[in-house]
Amino acid sequence: MSKEMLVIALGVLVVITPYLGIPGSWKTVLLIVAGVAIAGAGFLLRGESLARGAGRGERDHFVENTSASSSTRDHGISSLN
Repeated sequence: MSKEMLVIALGVLVVITPYLGIPGSWKTVLLIVAGVAIAGAGFLLRGESLARGAGRGERDHFVENTSASSSTRDHGISSLN
């Protein structure tokens, strides 16, 4: 099972747990275990995502569009004009 499917399955388990009719203490333990598993899978998925993004290099640059931002300030566009 992939990590994405694990997160989905545990999410469904968390949603249906209150309606299963199991004792309260078991329900609490089940929800805590599911929450820890979701958090762990999330950290693993985040790490994989960062590892894939690290290979991109320096080609993603932020460029500010100064002409558009200065024109809106100069004209004072608002609903009150």
